[in-house]
Amino acid sequence: MKTRLLFFSLLLFAVLACSKDKFQTIPHLKFKSKNTDVVPFNGSLRITLQYTDKEGDVNDSIFVVRQRLNRKGSVTLPASPYNIPDFPNTIKGEFEITLSYQFGLIFGLAPIRVAGSNPVRNEPDTLNLKFVAKDKAGNKSDTLTVSNIYVTR
Repeated sequence: MKTRLLFFSLLLFAVLACSKDKFQTIPHLKFKSKNTDVVPFNGSLRITLQYTDKEGDVNDSIFVVRQRLNRKGSVTLPASPYNIPDFPNTIKGEFEITLSYQFGLIFGLAPIRVAGSNPVRNEPDTLNLKFVAKDKAGNKSDTLTVSNIYVTR
């Protein structure tokens, strides 16, 4: 009986000791906030993401994939890379990403006309934004998706 108790105690200790280090070599992204759900004409979208990385070297680049979800004209655009400025290595931090209306949100997306509208009007775009961070070692994070961003046209 004492042998079993000792064995299970050692096993429990080993499991707890192995799970102590919660940061991984691969960067991890987590959504923190956004300034709006509806981006007005010529406005901008500001998104804050948190990251964790065991080596703290998440200062290479971040990729943004824009995916339009409108029933007519749904499309996924290629990833747009953005360089991350150099900063001291830290295992946990935040990114604040500002996407401008013209270049960060609607660039490459033809407007969708509202059928029968007079004067001509455009549908708002419904976007999913997907973020992937890359560290100096070339490790890519999991994909973080921010859903249902509405862009007025």
